[in-house]
Amino acid sequence: MKDKLTVLQNFIIPDEARYNHIKSELGISATAKVLGDCNWVVNYKTKSYFEEIFFLYSNHLNNLKFANHIEDKNFLWANVTLELLKEVKTPYVFYLTEDRMFHNTTKEEFSDIMTEVANNDIGFMCIGKIQKYGLVAHPPAVQSNKSIGAPPYMDNDDHIFTYLCKDTPYGCVSADSIFRVDVLKYALEKIIKSDARSWAGPWSQRPHVLEQMGQWMKDEMPDMLCAVPKKHVIVSDDDPGYELGK
Repeated sequence: MKDKLTVLQNFIIPDEARYNHIKSELGISATAKVLGDCNWVVNYKTKSYFEEIFFLYSNHLNNLKFANHIEDKNFLWANVTLELLKEVKTPYVFYLTEDRMFHNTTKEEFSDIMTEVANNDIGFMCIGKIQKYGLVAHPPAVQSNKSIGAPPYMDNDDHIFTYLCKDTPYGCVSADSIFRVDVLKYALEKIIKSDARSWAGPWSQRPHVLEQMGQWMKDEMPDMLCAVPKKHVIVSDDDPGYELGK
């Protein structure tokens, strides 16, 4: 899998609860059991918990590039992330947020998922809100799109459903996804060209700036093949029934 996928992070641990999660058995140690052999390109954008996070990452990850570009008034998420992306040598990159949990999957299963992603030349695979967008060929979000003619997902693989980007049920482009590198590069350059500083409040400093731009992929990359996992392999604290560290 490490020849296909690099993990990229540009993040901050804002409070003790999230720090306790990342050092728990469901935190970075569980993630490393699945993705620990991949290359990781990480910017930790604060001094708070810096030594603790660097220690945890260094102990659990085999191939780590760790930077500390601080988030200040001049920090722009898209610019810094684009610089990090230049370090990625694999065809796919996983933009991973700190609250994702990997105790529902294994390295072998996730490797099989990435094999199917690569074999299908998938451009984008969102890994969040699977209970809404995945699990079956006709999930609730797809059913609700029937009024605008969206077809069901294509079921030709063991681990993923596929669909054309023009038929996406997703209302935005989530940064918390697996991208083909050229697709994420295009997205980051799009943000930069739009002048990320024009976004209200702190949006320009966070990956949410990508989501705030809406579902532009549907129009600009209509025939790109996308995917969604069939199984709830990655969970988050805002998924029903889950919370950090539990």
